[in-house]
Amino acid sequence: MDSLVLKSFFPEIFFSLGIFLQLIFNARLINNLKYNFPIIDKEMFTQTFFILFCVLILLLNLKIEGHFSNFLFVNDAGGRIAKILFIVTCLLALPTVLRGYIVQNLNFFEYFIILSLAFFSSLLLLSVYDLISGYLVIEMQALAFYVLASYKRDSAFSTEAGLKYFISGSFISGIFLLGCSFIYGSVGTLNFNDLSLLLSFQLDNSLANLNFFLLLGVLLVVFTLLFKISAAPFHFWSPDVYDGSPLATTVVFSIFPKVIIFTFFIRWISAISNVFFDIKFIFILIGILSIIFGTFFAIKQKRLKRLIIFSSIVQVGFMIAALSQYSIDGMVSLYYFLIIYILSSVLIWSNISMLYSFRKLTSVFYYENLRSVFLSSLANMSKTNKTWAFSFVVVFFSLAGIPPFSGFLAKALVLFSLINSNEIIAASIMMMISLVSVYYYVRIVKLVYFEPKKITLFDERFQTTFVTSYFDLDCLTIALVLSLLILAFFNPTLILLTSQYLVLGLIGF
Repeated sequence: MDSLVLKSFFPEIFFSLGIFLQLIFNARLINNLKYNFPIIDKEMFTQTFFILFCVLILLLNLKIEGHFSNFLFVNDAGGRIAKILFIVTCLLALPTVLRGYIVQNLNFFEYFIILSLAFFSSLLLLSVYDLISGYLVIEMQALAFYVLASYKRDSAFSTEAGLKYFISGSFISGIFLLGCSFIYGSVGTLNFNDLSLLLSFQLDNSLANLNFFLLLGVLLVVFTLLFKISAAPFHFWSPDVYDGSPLATTVVFSIFPKVIIFTFFIRWISAISNVFFDIKFIFILIGILSIIFGTFFAIKQKRLKRLIIFSSIVQVGFMIAALSQYSIDGMVSLYYFLIIYILSSVLIWSNISMLYSFRKLTSVFYYENLRSVFLSSLANMSKTNKTWAFSFVVVFFSLAGIPPFSGFLAKALVLFSLINSNEIIAASIMMMISLVSVYYYVRIVKLVYFEPKKITLFDERFQTTFVTSYFDLDCLTIALVLSLLILAFFNPTLILLTSQYLVLGLIGF
């Protein structure tokens, strides 16, 4: 049976072989004297994009479902849809990653190999059905992320980011293993299928200590997963790590772990559904804390990159609040919010990477492009490039949840799911804090359209102002803007049905 089900993992097998062949081929190519040691940035991007596209085709034509090696890994309908969503996200974000990679002159082909290994481990994590296999796959992904964070070796900020990520990630891995040991000592298994069967029965009152250690183990595993998605108060590492990492790596960190960890979260919650209701209030509390911390820290930011980082913590808070409702409506609202978040994040990081590209093209000195982009740099952008300014308006109004943009419907679905579960106080708090977050989103729109540009003597001397009038948005960015507009003004039935099908496949209602 395992040999038959193993065929359902053919996309992952193809992906691993593609990474291996890509590494061998390009390592020999760049050391070939005949080609004078070429820099193969765009070639590596094309190869990676082609491999991911082939994996997407294989997933779309995959028909076999089942479990492998005693439920260590499973392939079900929900997992397949989640993998397709993840690969589509990779294909959308790769052009932005390439632009950030070129802007900061990383110039090492191994970057795309490590990035592909991170994608491969993420695909495996979508099939994990056991805590031990989950730990191994999460650590594989984390090792790739540590390298990506510290990849710019001539930057002290990048080295510091990689070191902070490694230390905090190593600590939280120990917490995860401690939680696994408590769970295994309590019930004798770490398999999701066995846990769901065992926890369907109430433990006897004489086993109160056993029940305590089981609950403690579940909480430690939950805290580890919350750390991975940068939820407050476990977000302490993310602003410095994301800001210090190379731009291409920041794009990866801010988008991809959300898709993976939330899907793993749903599998984990479905396995401990009876215990979950005892800790449900913790998810609501963490969701509110994430919105509060992200909102009030974002207001203080003057650099565009850090503002987006804290804004992502706010979006994570809404998704955790949706996750706290173990119901179809809650999970569907989570995935709808997640899809809108992916589109908005790819669009906004694409705009930021173009800002850095323009700075590099208009700079006289090499190190000028390493300066951070401040909010004041966006002043009066609408006078030089109206299309680009309009894309900023769409994405920030969508993130703010202003109707009729798609972000409004995403937040409304989350709030409705909370109200349907009688969590009216939590929904009211989230709604009021969201009103505060509108301030810094509208401030950016004010800068783009109404704030006069202040050109200093330093800007005139080194020519660091953004010459955006000679550049247009690329096709990908225009497509994302149109998709957000379509989701705003038309009935988003396709995404809602996809989210519902994915949730039904994952939790088996």
